Amino acid sequence: MGIKLGHFIQVWEYERGLLYEKGRFVRLLDAGRYRLWRWQHRAIHRVSLRQTSQTIQGQEVLTTDKVPVRVTLVAQYAVTDPPLAVHAVESYVDQLYQDLQLALREIVSTRAVDELLAEREALSTRLQELVAPLAQGYGVTVHRVGVKDVVLPGSVQRVFLQEVEADRAGRAAMVAARHETAAARARANTAKLLRDNPAILRLQELETLAAMASKAGNLLVVPGLDSLLSRSGKNGS
Repeated sequence: MGIKLGHFIQVWEYERGLLYEKGRFVRLLDAGRYRLWRWQHRAIHRVSLRQTSQTIQGQEVLTTDKVPVRVTLVAQYAVTDPPLAVHAVESYVDQLYQDLQLALREIVSTRAVDELLAEREALSTRLQELVAPLAQGYGVTVHRVGVKDVVLPGSVQRVFLQEVEADRAGRAAMVAARHETAAARARANTAKLLRDNPAILRLQELETLAAMASKAGNLLVVPGLDSLLSRSGKNGS
């Protein structure tokens, strides 16, 4: 068997290669196939440029109103400066993870739980504002940071559910009261209209009699029944 004098390294289209000679960085390599000879003492470190998503599991943090919460984040990022990403920090993935965790703790500890729940989009924007400049310092561009979950203790969840149910019940009661007020107002307006216009009341009576007469069965109509009842009431008194 012959002595292997060299080997090939393939750098893919979505990668860049960092060429080292005797441990020193020489230059950045584009996509391609490279042959390394043993006597050159060279090595190629490949770095992916593809956008990557990373989930940052929340640690328990106390809000300003002393409620322990866990916030889970999702960060989308990509390496845009491969030499800096490899040389500036030991692991740009771990460094980004730690920066996001520290920024999250800073934001959560200065807000009440109601603010966190109501301002999730603002929280995501603030996190990106804090972390993106730090990531640029080690060759990473943060494209987006989003809040995935906000987990509250069970006792706090029950309190929030009770508040939501009470709020819904209150709104339902207000709607019912408005309907009742509108119905009462309509009845009052109708009574006033009939009192001021007796002919309309008589017309309604005739329409009712006509509707009843169209049905099967016998119908007994007593003319002037209202006057008769009125006189009976007076005689009785």
